[in-house]
Amino acid sequence: MRLLAAITCALLLAPLSRAQVSDPALDTGRKLAPFVLALKPSVQMSPLPPWMLSPAVIHPETATIEVAIPALWQVPTVEVYALSLVFNDDGDGGPAVEWRGPNGTTTTISTGLGEAGVSLGWNSRTLLLPRDLTREGGTLLISYYGKFQSLINLAIRPARENLLAVLGAGSDPALLDEALRVFERQEVSGHRSSPLTGDVRRGSVVEAELSANVEELGDAIEFVIPVSGEVEATMLRLQVLGIDPEASLKVTINGTEAGSVGFPAFRLDDPALVPDSLGRLILAGWRDGALFIPARYWTPGENTLVLTLKRSPLESARPVFLKNTLLHVRFGASPTLPATSSVESSEPDFFLPDPLVPDPAELTRPEIVTGAR
Repeated sequence: MRLLAAITCALLLAPLSRAQVSDPALDTGRKLAPFVLALKPSVQMSPLPPWMLSPAVIHPETATIEVAIPALWQVPTVEVYALSLVFNDDGDGGPAVEWRGPNGTTTTISTGLGEAGVSLGWNSRTLLLPRDLTREGGTLLISYYGKFQSLINLAIRPARENLLAVLGAGSDPALLDEALRVFERQEVSGHRSSPLTGDVRRGSVVEAELSANVEELGDAIEFVIPVSGEVEATMLRLQVLGIDPEASLKVTINGTEAGSVGFPAFRLDDPALVPDSLGRLILAGWRDGALFIPARYWTPGENTLVLTLKRSPLESARPVFLKNTLLHVRFGASPTLPATSSVESSEPDFFLPDPLVPDPAELTRPEIVTGAR
């Protein structure tokens, strides 16, 4: 049976290999292939894609990597470039990125891609190279003075622009990767992201901050959350760094398990997917997670929400961090019916009662009870 399955698999793959040679659509894909440079555990460089004219140059003595980028008019299939960089983030600000134009002028794209003051371990950042810089070509400079050994890998990926309609004004998307992950403009600008502090009301939904700043998770962390009003549903949202792909993040409300935080799928050729010292693949950088929590888990008054890390038995217990931990709460309409008039109206009433949404300024702040510091 195994032999038959292997023969069937080979027959299925053989036509695909022949199609890759002649299909013009696949040829276009090759023209947009990424350039990847791995520095750890050893220096390895991918074959040069068609859009790249010369290999990268590594200068360990100046802690700098130079990558020549052709002018956009030289590569019609490319409209913009994105740099993805994986590095060990010790809280010292991280590597810097600059651009040297054809006339020798140097422009700073990012003074540092890492966190300041918090040692996170492996981090990954993606930034969009401004078109006004890359239009005429030049050289991309990645430097990490005094910490060159902390650079793990980099990937430069060409992209094409397209018009995108965005519902609402709560987001500002700037880039989609191959896994259809959405990068906000602030994420790919090269600046450090600001925590989403404070509570925000959007219609019948209140976004309540649980812990915006970077917080080490440890094995578990507990929040005390006061709940009032007619809650219809809640959604927990957070960002996590350092979690093993095999691990899970359990959520317990008032002692009852409500489920596990879900994370978007990732591609196996993602530049942020790198092997650790044991050869196990780890996804570096921040990942968005969410869990829908029905109203039945909440009670009026104080509630406890506990996040518990269930590690893989084979992982190396690397620290896990949280940030921008928010609870979105949707409130329902008032259960009190409006007073009826003694005179029947000939016009139907199409107006819905206002939802019982607390004023975010009057909400009691959630409290972090436990958590590693």
